[in-house]
Amino acid sequence: MTQPQYIDNTEQLREFCNQIKSVPWLAIDTEFQREKTYRSILALIQIATPNIVAIIDPLACDINPLLDVLYDKNILKIFHAARQDQEIFYDLRGEPLSPVFDTQIAAPILGHPEQAGYARLVDDILGVQLSKAHSRTDWLRRPLSDDQITYAADDVIYLAKLYPLLEKQLIEKDRLNWLAPAFSDLCKARLYSNPPELAWKRIRAAKRLKGAPLSTLQKMAEWREELAQSKNIPRGWLIKDDILIEIAKLKPTNIRTLSSIRGVSEKFIDKFGDTIIAIVSDAIDEKPASQEKVKKPKKASENQEALADLLMAQVRLAASAAGVNPTSITTRKELLQLIQGEHDIELLCDWRHEMVGKDLLLTLENKNAFNVSAGKLAITPRSN
Repeated sequence: MTQPQYIDNTEQLREFCNQIKSVPWLAIDTEFQREKTYRSILALIQIATPNIVAIIDPLACDINPLLDVLYDKNILKIFHAARQDQEIFYDLRGEPLSPVFDTQIAAPILGHPEQAGYARLVDDILGVQLSKAHSRTDWLRRPLSDDQITYAADDVIYLAKLYPLLEKQLIEKDRLNWLAPAFSDLCKARLYSNPPELAWKRIRAAKRLKGAPLSTLQKMAEWREELAQSKNIPRGWLIKDDILIEIAKLKPTNIRTLSSIRGVSEKFIDKFGDTIIAIVSDAIDEKPASQEKVKKPKKASENQEALADLLMAQVRLAASAAGVNPTSITTRKELLQLIQGEHDIELLCDWRHEMVGKDLLLTLENKNAFNVSAGKLAITPRSN
């Protein structure tokens, strides 16, 4: 692989785009900041192929020619932990990139730890220890040092080396198709949109409210989300979640009552007091949007707990035989759900069902026998 190119002018970027527009895949990473804005500020885009690596400065050049290449559906985009990167591209063009391959999602079904960080995978698979010296860098500050550029380049140089190795193993084990649903989900726009009318669902304490307090919270959260989006500022800068909850509980219909709530400042009252009173006055007579009913987990009996131990042993055997990390297959909580008759669970979907889910169902139907021989557990179909 050649030395990283640092691209900070549009003409140079156009030349780079001509180099990569016909490649089958690209390793991609981004650097951004979001501390003072609603939307992330894109600071760098790093791109690599097996032979080329470039660091693109979006603050210095028009990146639309690059976006045209990245949105080409004939080019596979390789990420590690794609969600935040995809959110940035969604903000830029209203849709995430597609198709994608996420090394963090792929690694566990080849035996690597669940949710493994990029540096961990690079070390485990390639034997390279990456520097952490610039993990707290202000990527918006210019000029960037040579060390910073090298650090940023490493995020895609080794990603471009990881992908072919992971893909090869997935093909050899006939598991590449296992990942298709998860990768498809990463390309769905609804994952990255933030409709203001649904903003209340991100407030944890909302589940404790009902009736007028809930409808009040829903309307205030919608107002806050719309304003934060329009001003491009963090929603918490306008008013924090805990104060929204207190307002929703008290339902103030005059400024005096609103100002008595702890945390509501005079500055906030001056700016938004009348608006909040109007929102509350309208909301208290409205029926709130319904909350999703969260099923309370049934208390497991001692027999069910013991059966969960048995099923977990079966999962571990299947995972060991397949060279898959068992934590990527299921959890004890999910096994208890299965034992209690729930079938709308991840364990009975996609590759998990094929690997072990269907066999777990056979065990629960008393169609499998467990035997110990020479200190080893074996599971075989029960003879009729």
